Amino acid sequence: MTPSRYHAVGPCLPERRCGEPRLTDPLDLPALTAIGWNRHCAAALAARPEVHGRPARVIEQHRAHLLVHDGRTSAKAKTLTALFDRLETTGDGLAVGDWVLVAEEGGSLYIHDHLPRASLLLRSRGDNGVQRIAANVDTALLVMALDNDYSPNRLERYLLMVRAANVTLVVVLTKPDRASDLAAQMAEIAALAGPDTPLFALDARDAGCTATLAPWLAAGQTLVLLGSSGVGKSTLVNTLLGDDSQRTGATRAYDDRGRHTTTARSLRTLPQGACLIDTPGVRELKLGGEEDVTADAFEDIAQLAQQCKFRDCQHQREPGCAVVAGLPAERLANYRKLKDELAATQQKRLEAPTPQPTRRSKKR
Repeated sequence: MTPSRYHAVGPCLPERRCGEPRLTDPLDLPALTAIGWNRHCAAALAARPEVHGRPARVIEQHRAHLLVHDGRTSAKAKTLTALFDRLETTGDGLAVGDWVLVAEEGGSLYIHDHLPRASLLLRSRGDNGVQRIAANVDTALLVMALDNDYSPNRLERYLLMVRAANVTLVVVLTKPDRASDLAAQMAEIAALAGPDTPLFALDARDAGCTATLAPWLAAGQTLVLLGSSGVGKSTLVNTLLGDDSQRTGATRAYDDRGRHTTTARSLRTLPQGACLIDTPGVRELKLGGEEDVTADAFEDIAQLAQQCKFRDCQHQREPGCAVVAGLPAERLANYRKLKDELAATQQKRLEAPTPQPTRRSKKR
């Protein structure tokens, strides 16, 4: 195989410059640890009665192949048909951040299996399927700009997605110089995210971001950047990396919407030791179907509901509803919208036909 030209990892994950790229064998624990290998991974591997192949991590996803890395070098890999079929029939698939077992056959590298995940972030697609955004993530940095792109309702959707995956949340508000009322906007987001969620207003270009986010950048941690296009995710990546390796773009002047400078999910290492998964901007985020709307984003409703006259109150027009009486109309409307969307998504999943494997070739 020739070295991959899609390599997009940091300086801790070098790619071979000459010769055939071969992933290291036998197991190199220090190298794997540099790309996020931890106790969960070790336990998952030890639980396998038989292991065919050696561990590597998916660091990029492309149409025809995946890019995997073992901490020393990267290589293109295709999914073995048996694994592809097994994942497809269960509605699953591989994602950036997954740990897989790879082996070489006939001069090519194939993925034979994948290890159980610690977490998986996903969202719904238009065809009622799901898109796997990132796997085995410890912390999600939810990035939103304080300009015309500011949308608390959109942030609520990210909160739901991340909490459904049991991933730690950190909210980063960028472009504070563009805020209409910084104190009021910070207070609004703090109320939505809850008192236990760290919240920062940062200039993504400022080197001080690294010190502010240091608690989540240590070795062994995996972070994912989430947010719309143009909010400063690529700029923040460059600041954390200490270089300009990630392409950035300007936003449109009339609505502050940005172009997709990040077009594919990729995992890279940071100088501080953590792994960072960058993702393309998402403007319309559909619920994945695993969320708990009330518990994960509307704790105020859960508290008010205890004061409703009827235990089975649906917070519509029931007499004595404390939720209707105590919440602003806009927030109540967004709650109902998300509840209805979640119910519709779950119903479509139940009605969807069982996926069947598509065999196009012996190996994929």
